[in-house]
Amino acid sequence: MILDIRDLRVKLGSSEILKGVTFRVRDGDMVALLGPNGSGKSTLLRTIFGILRPEAGVVYLDGKKITEMSVTEIAKEIGYLPQETSEPELRVLDVVLLGRTPYMEGLRLPHKSDIELARRALKKVGLDGFENRPFTSLSGGEKQKVFLARVFAQDSKILLFDEPTSHLDISSQIDIMEIIRESVKDRRSALIAIHDINLSASFCNKIMMIKNGRVVHAGTPEEVITPHNIRDVFRADVDVRKHAGRIYLVPKIARSPDKGKRVHIICGGGTGREVIYMLDEMGYTVSAGVLNTLDSDWEAINEIGGEVVAEAPFSPVSPESHEENLKLIEKSDLVILSSIPVGKGNLLNLKAAFKSALQGKLLIVESTPFSERNFYGEEAERIYRQTLELCRWVVRDVKDIRGMLNEILG
Repeated sequence: MILDIRDLRVKLGSSEILKGVTFRVRDGDMVALLGPNGSGKSTLLRTIFGILRPEAGVVYLDGKKITEMSVTEIAKEIGYLPQETSEPELRVLDVVLLGRTPYMEGLRLPHKSDIELARRALKKVGLDGFENRPFTSLSGGEKQKVFLARVFAQDSKILLFDEPTSHLDISSQIDIMEIIRESVKDRRSALIAIHDINLSASFCNKIMMIKNGRVVHAGTPEEVITPHNIRDVFRADVDVRKHAGRIYLVPKIARSPDKGKRVHIICGGGTGREVIYMLDEMGYTVSAGVLNTLDSDWEAINEIGGEVVAEAPFSPVSPESHEENLKLIEKSDLVILSSIPVGKGNLLNLKAAFKSALQGKLLIVESTPFSERNFYGEEAERIYRQTLELCRWVVRDVKDIRGMLNEILG
């Protein structure tokens, strides 16, 4: 099936979000949509799925205008996983069966064939045997896999994903992308809005960069992911390297002059962005680590010219990076631990936070309960509990940090 987008223009209120977007997706394509927040990625997916009506332009499915198709017809051809999803109080199997809704006329119960398709979808995402578990009892990565299974149960040929790996640890991100890549081999295609450039370069065969509502660069990862294009779209200076046939980005780090008291942030996955910008605005010298290259927190610390301990994309924190992180902690007057998800890839970051708590200079931001972001298990729970007991300052909201800094740092 061919998805054909021609001169798509979308307005939300008085703002034109998409401005003449044109592209084509064929069977077997796994296309990453890259661009900064507000560039139009989510709006594009919602328009393709029929949630938003374009001001101008057309979305075609195998030559048929999507505006001439019913909601049920669209749902049979296009599977859509939005960025934000509710958490139903249902069994896992029942959540997946929601993907069969377009095929259930009236109020009929699922047929045996529907249940079998749902079970196969769960097996496809590695959750065979999870059918009767309460959905709310699952980890973050498992929940996302259930939502993927629900999309696969629709048996659609075109798959739309809006940030399917956000808020997940590294191993879960890789699992999700591998599952999507396997799915497109079965005469399907996928269009994925995603922030992680290295993740998209590793798994997608095509890249589209969106800036201010326009597709400004499109092609293979090698063609699109260049220092010039990254600077153009993301305003970041990077080097592009190649390893084992795949490209990845590493930062060009600009150091900022010492502005006084030093604050080090242990963060990741966007949990530290707001704090980084706030501390820089207040005149502190800010550092961070350990962060994977092109993580959104990595982008923020580089944007302000802060010092960062960086690790290669999708790589666990190495002992060498951990030691560098501890050196920055030693030099800092205050260490802030954000509400990071903790998995096997970044357990050393949690151990670094524990050491800073022993030194009496740790502030913990606990905006999300640790149980909801613990992907490692009992050892991580034990370390976090000990760290919490030693910690001198705990806040529930990032905004509360601003009022405490004068008291803490003088």
